[in-house]
Order: sequence, then structure tokens, then C-alpha cells
Amino acid sequence: MNQTSSNPSTNLSQGGCSLPVAHGVALITANTSVGVFGTFGNLLVCVAVVTNSRLRRASNYLLFSLAIADLIVTMICEPLVVVILGKITFSNDCATNLEHAYKMLSSLSGSASVVHMAAISVDRFLVVRLPLCHEIFMEKFGLKIMLIASWAFPVTVPILSAVLPDSFPKAFLGLATFALSYAIIMVFYALIVAFLIKLRKERNQQTPRTLSVQINYRVEIHVAFTLAIVIGVFTLCWFPLVIALFAAGKSLVKPQGAAHMWIRTVALSNSAMNFLIYSLRIADFRQAYGAICRKMCSLAGKKYRR
Repeated sequence: MNQTSSNPSTNLSQGGCSLPVAHGVALITANTSVGVFGTFGNLLVCVAVVTNSRLRRASNYLLFSLAIADLIVTMICEPLVVVILGKITFSNDCATNLEHAYKMLSSLSGSASVVHMAAISVDRFLVVRLPLCHEIFMEKFGLKIMLIASWAFPVTVPILSAVLPDSFPKAFLGLATFALSYAIIMVFYALIVAFLIKLRKERNQQTPRTLSVQINYRVEIHVAFTLAIVIGVFTLCWFPLVIALFAAGKSLVKPQGAAHMWIRTVALSNSAMNFLIYSLRIADFRQAYGAICRKMCSLAGKKYRR
């Protein structure tokens, strides 16, 4: 999502930016750590889905695609932010060209993340509500539609930003994508919760309760709670930025100031957190990560012994 005010050229001028050294060093350290850790984690997600047969399911390919969007942040946006921070902190240089490149890439990756989460919410609803039809739907055309939409909409945002005249409030393109996708996330999560409440009532009325019903209910609760964590973490990371930049129709913080850079850093850090959520909540991912890490250590040990 575009992380600037609607007319950033009036706010930034070459040589007109500065950050206290303490903030600059701390921000550089934080963004470097997020970039390194997030890149490692998202690469693990991609390798796990590709190499582990238990993870090669339609739903997990959405997680794979989300990891690619997160890799754009951790491998490209974060290094750009680190360089920008270095120039602002130590040279009082706004790094205008780098900032423009960052804005385009962050608009793509941020929009892709929230649209992917909307697609994942729809997918999780189908898993919970229509488990028998879900697999057939996803294998035939559902997965293709979701993947195409998850990238088509985000790619459209920076293209329109480049084509539309400067008088157009381009920043609101990203905001509209965010708002629509977040609305889809909330609606489908509410439907999941409503269905689980209904399922619980039916489960309580069933006497005796069969083992299959008990297991199915626990699985659905686990799915819903995992999705709630993903949504909650995303909200905590991104909403401070959305509020700071758009709540009053203009930026509430100084562009490239300390507050803006810290809020931006928190938003970008979301791209390193999905890996942790998968690790804590999904056993198949934990096992796949362990196997990959053991393989890496084994290969490193053989190379060292040589």
C-alpha cells in the first residue's frame, strides 16, 4: 500500500530530511533484522510447500503465494528502507529516487498481502462450511481464480498510480484496495465464527457425540483461531500506518520523520510474522521446517568436513 501522503513531492526535498542518530541506528537495526529473519522464514515456507507432499494442497499454495509477496518486502523493500534511513540519518538526504522506488514496491507488496489474506479467508470459509465441495472447487478453477486475483489487483494499483495525473489522489488507490480486502476478511471470518457457533450447538445436542464430530469441531476451531491470529497481527501492524496517513485525509505524521519511520517499520515487520504463526499453529509446517533445517545443517557439515 502506498505509504505517503497524496502529494509527497511537496513534503520532501533533496537535503531537507533528517533523523536523530539514535532513532536512525535503531531503525536501521530493526529493519535489517526484519529483512534477514523474514527472508529466511518466507523462503522456508516456500521450500516447505514445494518439497513436502503433505503441504502440497490447494490452500497452502495461497500461503506460498503470500510468502512471495512477503519476500518482496523482506528482500527488496527492507534493504531500500535501510539505505534510505542511512541517507536521512547520516547525510540529511531524503533519497528521493529510492523513496519513489520503495513506494511503488511497497504499494505492490502491501496490497498483495491484504488481498491474499482476503483470498485465504474465503478459502478457510469454504473449508469449514463446504469441506466436501472445497477440494473439487479449488482443484478445478478456485485456486487459479484466487491466485490471479491476488496479484492482478495489487499490480493494478502501481500501474494506475504511474498513469493517472498528479492531481488525482493516488494514495487512496492503495487505501481502497486495503479497505475492500479487509472488509472481505471481516465478513468471511464472521461467517466462519457464526457457522462454528451453530456447529457447537448441534454438537452439544447430539447424544452420544461421535468421535468424528468431536475431532471435526476441534479442527475447525483450530482453523478459525489460526486465522484470527493472522488477522489480528496484520491489523496491529498495519492499522497504525493507515490511521497516521489517512485518518484525517492527510498525513498526521511528518513524512520521513522518526514517527513515520517507526510506524512504517512496524507495518513492514508483518511480512516476517506469518512464518512464526505457521510454525506455532500448524504441525505439518513445523515438521517440514525441521526437516529442511536438518538437511541444511547436514549439507553444511559435509562441506565443512571437506
